[in-house]
Amino acid sequence: ALTAAIAGPAYAQTDDDFTLANRIFGQPTAAGVTADIEGEWLPLSTLANLKGADPDPGLITSLLDRICGNDPVRGAVITEIDEGSFEMAAPNSGGDMVYRFDWIAGSLFHRSFDPASLFSMLKLDTIEGERGSEIRARTLEGAASQVNVYRVSAELIVLAESRRVEIYGRCPA
Repeated sequence: ALTAAIAGPAYAQTDDDFTLANRIFGQPTAAGVTADIEGEWLPLSTLANLKGADPDPGLITSLLDRICGNDPVRGAVITEIDEGSFEMAAPNSGGDMVYRFDWIAGSLFHRSFDPASLFSMLKLDTIEGERGSEIRARTLEGAASQVNVYRVSAELIVLAESRRVEIYGRCPA
């Protein structure tokens, strides 16, 4: 019996892992995502530039300490519109690039924005002719209109699109 117990699977760990996964990914309502979402959030995966690797101990805390509240290098500012919608002013955009997220179902949101603001932020509005039109069209094509928004915790949000995943950490108030 002892051999079977030692060699058997760790079901208790599976229970704990399922509970965590269900809390993060099994969000059936918009409120599960948008509750207490307002504030400044740093794009930690972009700032850390880890490309899938684990961060060095203290790196994320250091980024939050150094960048949060620093006006020249602002994070994304999220404002709740209602229980099913919120706006996010893009990091380092001075509030000129604002995305609106409207709940569809579960963790899926429709993201909308003003294309002219996106082109201006990326400096694509200065490229003229056919080349400029092609670049702007590809940029719009790459800006997915459906995004999964996961609340990993009160302090971490994940925006998952078909081409990338961005992890945001909440700045201290």
